[in-house]
This record gives sequence, structure tokens and C-alpha cells, in this order.
Amino acid sequence: MMKLNKSIILLVALTAMLFSSCREHHVAQHHVAVDSLINIAYQARNYDSILSLADLHQQEGTLSSIEACYWRGYAYSRLRKIRMAEIEWKRAVAQTIETDEDLIYYAQSANRLTGLLYLKAEYGEAIQVALPAIRLLKEKGYTMNNDYFNLLTFIGSCELKLDHPEGAANNFTQVWQAYQQITKTVHSINSYTSSIVGLVTIVDAYIQTEHYQEALEWIDRLDSMLQQCRELPGVRESYIDKQWARICLYRASALEGLGKKAEAAKAYNLALQTQYAKTGDGKVESSSYLMAAHRWDEAADNLQVLAAQLGTYDFRMTQETIHAYLLPKYFANVKANRLDSAIAVGTWICQALDSAIVWQKHDDAAELATIYETQQKENELMEQRSSLSDLRLLTVYITLVLVILVFGLFIFFRHRAAVRLEKAYYDLERANVRAEESSRMKSDFIQQISHEIRTPLNILSGFTQLLTMPDMKYDKATLDNIKEQITENTDRITNLVNKMLELSEAKNHSDIECNDEVTAQQIASEAVSASGIDEAGHLTFSIIMSPDVSQVTIHTNLRASARALSQVLDNARKFTAPAESRQHEKLTDHQQKVVLRISVSSDRMFFSVEDTGIGIPHKEAERIFDEFVQLDEFYEGTGIGLTVARSLARRIGGDIMLDTAYIGGSRFVLTLPVNKQAS
Repeated sequence: MMKLNKSIILLVALTAMLFSSCREHHVAQHHVAVDSLINIAYQARNYDSILSLADLHQQEGTLSSIEACYWRGYAYSRLRKIRMAEIEWKRAVAQTIETDEDLIYYAQSANRLTGLLYLKAEYGEAIQVALPAIRLLKEKGYTMNNDYFNLLTFIGSCELKLDHPEGAANNFTQVWQAYQQITKTVHSINSYTSSIVGLVTIVDAYIQTEHYQEALEWIDRLDSMLQQCRELPGVRESYIDKQWARICLYRASALEGLGKKAEAAKAYNLALQTQYAKTGDGKVESSSYLMAAHRWDEAADNLQVLAAQLGTYDFRMTQETIHAYLLPKYFANVKANRLDSAIAVGTWICQALDSAIVWQKHDDAAELATIYETQQKENELMEQRSSLSDLRLLTVYITLVLVILVFGLFIFFRHRAAVRLEKAYYDLERANVRAEESSRMKSDFIQQISHEIRTPLNILSGFTQLLTMPDMKYDKATLDNIKEQITENTDRITNLVNKMLELSEAKNHSDIECNDEVTAQQIASEAVSASGIDEAGHLTFSIIMSPDVSQVTIHTNLRASARALSQVLDNARKFTAPAESRQHEKLTDHQQKVVLRISVSSDRMFFSVEDTGIGIPHKEAERIFDEFVQLDEFYEGTGIGLTVARSLARRIGGDIMLDTAYIGGSRFVLTLPVNKQAS
């Protein structure tokens, strides 16, 4: 009897473990789906849907309490229900962290809650939230992220507001050290721009609290970070221009605060030389310095664009925005003795204040109603939970175990079969789509070739008829023109025939004999000449070779390798075409660039072709090498150039790949095997 009881217990335990494993797998899959749904609502700015999804899936157990609280807090903040947002984020930071996902949302909740309290001028409470969060994130090793940096920055800013500059300096120094480390480790535009945003916050905090000498020191650090960012490939010049203008304006304000008026004016004049200073945002930002310098007329002139700028950003007037934007405009007009403008701004302020009060009352009422409804729901849930007796829970558990004992394995294997069937169906459907797309592109290619052949043939036929007409005499200029047209259209037909031959060549997978001993310079020279990229007037082309390249020879087929590289160069030439050739893009102000970089390793030669063209999405990195694929219909081409290039490269022992990490355009890399270094 005892052995039987033990067997039953063991069977129940194993069944429960199996059910738990299946449920965990299902919950994990469901969690991914929930994240996707929330992200869709986030992208659509549908904050009510975020609230509903967070409530529903927290109840189902597919969202943890911390995640649900974070998302509800975020949605409430966007709906301007600030008190509800504060409540939810406080709940989030009070939870126990059980998973890595919880840690991420805990950090985000602590960051947003601290920022909210800072904006409410509740500096002491903000520090009380941020300090435990900092300690916990240190314990968990989760410190190289923006949430951690922002918490340190908020603590420092609060310390300044509370007149504790030493504590602020200590926190800001930690932030600076972290920014230096992350930009050195992750040498990307994102790491630099995130660091610049944080440094701007620190500079602004010092200027707001009139610590002008310290502000100048941090402005220098900000300037240094910006100069490093300027050297990154692909960084937008407009971004550099904007940040440099802000640095000059910050420096002008700090110097003015220190009484160094001449130096301040010089810094301001440097800001005026930027393009950003001429924009509406730039003029509004410039007014802070102008008012500090008592240059009232200039400040009033700059603030004339304020209404248009506020309209651009769709600001809803609050007491904070009125104080930040409208009052300075009113004060500047008064000091400039522009009384009519001052009266108009004063009227605007009164209207905006009335509207802000109405909106605030409306928001408060809605927020109180939400709080009441939330409390009611929580009370109802607590009542439902407390109504379940221990006997009922035990009954449910036993019933569940028995059901699982009978059907668990059946459901598990059925689920696996369904997943496999679904995957097979998806793969088949995807293959059908690819096949249909390939067929369509092949048909388009044939139609294009037919059309392009027909056009020059018609021209040649017309000229032939003219030349064979009896009693027709032509002067030398006319005959030269006819000769030129015949030659040009004959070349067009020849090029089209070559394209057809290239298509046939792309389908050939046999190895190409490699009997040539050549240098990288020889391959590059022939490829550049064949592509004509060095003669393209719409771009600048350059070649950069590492010093050791000239010491290495390549055992290859010169014609095939040069042909492969010329196809890549031709692709770069086409897709860095002038923007006016594309109807759906605006004109660019800068000259397009193509760079051929040649480097070598122990066994491979690398030909990297970098351009500043339209770029290629990561998901298309392999598809672009398929036959007839053209990602952008606005550019000329047949869609076989890259196919031919890769086929040739692989047939001589090399390869061609798209570097998906490259930003600012496209980078294709041709690799070829090399010989040992020459002695």
C-alpha cells in the first residue's frame, strides 16, 4: 500500500513538472506576442490600448507586475494623467525583481519617476527614489545604459537645486567617466549622441543654478565629445551644426553670467554663424543669452517666431510652458519699449492661462475618476481572491492534475506537430512568394531588354532608310551626326547583349582558372576604368590603400576579379546618383562620395566599396544578390550586376558581402585569396 502511494505521488509530481514546463514554454511565447502588441500600440501612440493590454496580460500572467506598471505609467504620462503615472511607477520600483526583463523595466520606471519628480520640483523625493535604484543596478551589474546614466544625472541636478554642488559634481563626474568608457567601447553615432544629450542636461543644470564657472568646464567636455562625434562616418552635418550652435549659446550665457561680456558676445557671434541659429528653434534658444545681456531689441526680434514654433510642436499650454516661453517674450518686448507687442503677448498669456486652468481641472477630474476606478477594480479583485477557500483550491488542483495525467502527453505532442506543420506551411508559402516574385522580375527584365533593344534598332533602321534613299545628299555635319547616332545606338545594343551574356554567366557555377599573379592596384585600376566611376560628375571618388597592400600578390584571374569589382563600383555609381533623378526624394545639399578601401590580412585581400547613397535595409542583405532584384525602381538597372559579381568572386575562390553594420549608405566587401608576402 505504501509503495502504491509513493508511485501515485511520483506520477503526480512528474505530471505537474511536465505541465509546468509546457506552461512556461507557452508563457514565454505568449510574452513575446504581448510585447509585440504593446509595441504596435506604442508606435501608433494608442495609449488607451497600452493600458488595456497591460491590465489584461498582467491578469493572465504573461506580463510581470513590474512590466505592467511601467507600461501603465508610460501610458498615463502621455495621457497627461501625471498622478496616475507617478502611482504606477512607484508600484514598479517597489516590486521584487525576478527576471532580467524585470530589471530593465525597473530601471526605466525609476528613471521616469525620478524625472517626473524633478520636473515637479520635488528634489528630495527624487533623490530618495534614485539612490536605491542606483545601488540595486550596481549590484545587478546593469550600469552601462542610459537609464543608469540618467539617474546619476538627475541626482546631480537635484543636488544643485538643493544647493549641494559637491554632491552634484561627484555624480556628474561618474556620468562623464561612463560616457568616456561607452564611446570608447561602442564607437557609434548612437553612443555619442546619447552622451551628448546627457552632457547638455548637465550644462543646463549648472546654468539654471547660476554655477557659471562649472558650466564652462562642462561646456568644454561637451565640445570635446562633439568634436569626436564629428569624425564618425555617416554623422549628419545638420546635427553637428545644431549642437555646435548650442555649445556657443551655452558658453555665451555662462560668460555673461560671469560678467565677461566681450567674450560672451564673441561666443554668441560664433553661434550666429551656424545654420541652426537661423531656424525658429535657434532664434528662441538664442533669446536666453540676449535677455541676460540686456539686448532687448534683439531678443524681442528673435521671439517673434515663438508662436510658429509652439504651433510646430503642438504644445498644449500649461503654467510651466507659459512661464518658460511666453513670459520671456512679454518681458523682452516691455524692455524693448514695444508696448503694443507687449500688450498682445500679455493678452495671449491671459488666454493661455485660462485655457491651462480649464485643462488642468479637466485632467484632475479625469485622473481622480481613473484612480477611483482603479481602486474599485483592485477591491473587487481582492474580494474575489479572498472568497476562494482552501478546499476549493485543493479541489481545483487535484482535478487539474488528473486531467493533465490523462491528456498532458497527447496535448504536448499534438502541439509539437502543429508547430512543425505551421512552420512547413510558412516555409512553403514563403518559397511560393519568392518563386512568384522571381518570375515577375524575370518577366520585367525580358520586357525591359526587349524595349531597350527595340529603341536603338528603330533608330538604326531610320538612319539606314535615309542613307539608302536615292538622290539624297547630306552635308558633312549631317553625315557626322548620323555616324555618331549609329555608333551610339550600336553600342547600346552591344551593351544589352553583354547584359544577356552576363545573366548566363551568373548562372554558371564552374570554377574559373586562376593563372594570373597580379597586385591589388592592377585589379582596382582595371575595375575603375571599366566602371567609369572616376569620370562620374555627380560624385567624388577616391582610393585608400593600407601600406602593406603593395607587398602582396594575388593568385587569381585578373579579368574575373576586375569584372567583379567593376560591377560593385558600377552599383555604387548608380545608387549615389543625384537626388533630383528621383521623384520621391528632396534634393541633397552635399556632394555624393564613393570610396574604395583596399586592405589585406594574412590570407585575404579586401576591396571595400563605401558610398553615401540610399543604403540597403538589413533584411535585404542577401536578397540583393538574387537575379533581377531591384530595391528602388527609380534607379536604372537590370538587377543582375551584383548577381554576376558574386558569381565571379566565388568562382575564383573569393566572395562578396554587404556590411550591414555600415551606416550612411552602403558598404560592399569583395574578398580574394592572396599569396604570401613577397620577400
